[in-house]
Amino acid sequence: MPDYRGLLMEDTREPATDQAIARLEALLQATLPADYRQFLKACNGAIVEYDVAVTLANGERELMSFSLFGLDLAQTWESNPHELDQAMALPDYPASGLLPIGRDGGSSLLLLDLRDGRQDVAAMVAGLPPWTGRRQQGDEYVVLAASFDAYLSALHLADETIASHIDRFLISPTSVEATLAWLDSGSPDWRARHRERWNARVLHCPI
Repeated sequence: MPDYRGLLMEDTREPATDQAIARLEALLQATLPADYRQFLKACNGAIVEYDVAVTLANGERELMSFSLFGLDLAQTWESNPHELDQAMALPDYPASGLLPIGRDGGSSLLLLDLRDGRQDVAAMVAGLPPWTGRRQQGDEYVVLAASFDAYLSALHLADETIASHIDRFLISPTSVEATLAWLDSGSPDWRARHRERWNARVLHCPI
């Protein structure tokens, strides 16, 4: 599994071409920052199984996880040009400078906000129905980082994510090796906190 800036990236694609990047910039009416261009040339989209902490206006803190879109002019799903076209069809969506770059498992979007000289990575957190008792009812825009690389640096594996995965993952020699590499990348000191849980579950490979 490819490693990018210390994170394990799954389902990466062929590097984005300069021509594709230029086409996306023309649609966006903005120049992509160097760190995001580098990601498109190195990974061009990925499944990114790490947490980011999102603090909503009401003070509620939520762990979210976003996969990252690639850049493929011929693709019509989870590709920057298509997702940008879809977003720009929405009422009141900015005409330039706001690029969808990822999605969680539901309707929340990860955005690269290049308006007015910014390079922010933000989440448009989709509201949930009142009966869930969770999260705000309307969509909310939350800035997560001041740049794409800063966003990647903020990704981690929270203790609740680690504990849940240890309790549930299908154990095999391959999955144990992959899980150890993933946990080490997302939380370098996880072993000290979760040793008892891991050793009780993975008897043939204690830590």
